[in-house]
Amino acid sequence: MENRRAIPEINILSYVCVDSTNRILMDLAANGSPVGTVVCARRQYQGRGRLGRSFCSPEGGIYTSFLLPMPEYRSEPGFCLTAMASVAVKRTIIQVCRKKCGIKWVNDVIYNDRKVCGILAQAVGDKVVMGIGVNYTTPMSEFPEELQEIAVSLYEDAKGVPPMEDFVRMLANNLYELCYNPDENWLDEYKGSSTILGNKVQIIQAGEVTGTGTAVSIDDLCRLHVVDENGEETVLSTGEVSVRKSND
Repeated sequence: MENRRAIPEINILSYVCVDSTNRILMDLAANGSPVGTVVCARRQYQGRGRLGRSFCSPEGGIYTSFLLPMPEYRSEPGFCLTAMASVAVKRTIIQVCRKKCGIKWVNDVIYNDRKVCGILAQAVGDKVVMGIGVNYTTPMSEFPEELQEIAVSLYEDAKGVPPMEDFVRMLANNLYELCYNPDENWLDEYKGSSTILGNKVQIIQAGEVTGTGTAVSIDDLCRLHVVDENGEETVLSTGEVSVRKSND
């Protein structure tokens, strides 16, 4: 039997409303808080998203940040760690909510063809703060109009749903277990959960469309391979993609 690494003691700090769970946890980490520290809130008023964007965080969501060790096995620290985090979220949604979801490269979790979870990793010293925001029971009316066709919640209201605390605890267990003892299936699960492979996509870098093509594969470094109409391949390790509509 292979030796398993012990996961750290998990200490969840819960709040009703904060500016940003990532900001709080980065401060805690800078002041010596250990790996295993988790900050959780029901609302944020300065939530942080990828690429410097704000992250809409109304009441009804689950907003968590996890202090993780910096990965030693990747040339781009934190990149595959965010992919791993999306698998942890997907597994938690299945286990706690009994709902199916997919993953849009790099790490957006998709439910009913809309975004239900966003993930942001930020380095602090020799650690990583992994922010995960899940739309749990958020009413669609709480989202800005421009997000109402993009975002979705796991539940339409809060009646009879699994307690948020159960979701957070399961997510913490899944994330730390994957981080310390990654099973041999997680990468195949990540690739197999893709919502974009085989689709025509736009490549977006720094907010600008830089190319188009077909998303053909995800490699073992979680990089996306896109082939354009001339057969030229682009390998993406940063940026984002959007699926092109059929009439594009």
